[in-house]
Amino acid sequence: SQIYMACQNGRVDQALSLGFLLCWIAGDLTNFIGCYLTNQLPIQIVTAIFYVNMDIIMISQFVYYKLKNQMTKRKVFQ
Repeated sequence: SQIYMACQNGRVDQALSLGFLLCWIAGDLTNFIGCYLTNQLPIQIVTAIFYVNMDIIMISQFVYYKLKNQMTKRKVFQ
């Protein structure tokens, strides 16, 4: 739901920091690697993959809206 709300209001870049998102994906990636290397249950691996995919979507949203909002600001000040 957070991803949907972010798309609606277009303010992802103001709500989260890139550093936070990068730490978040690093944690989820290490979780996935740990699940894979220790032969965890398939549901745990699938859940880890799901979280990594959600992180990628959130980072993509962040970058998209950051660039979009910068372009909008440039057009307003020109």
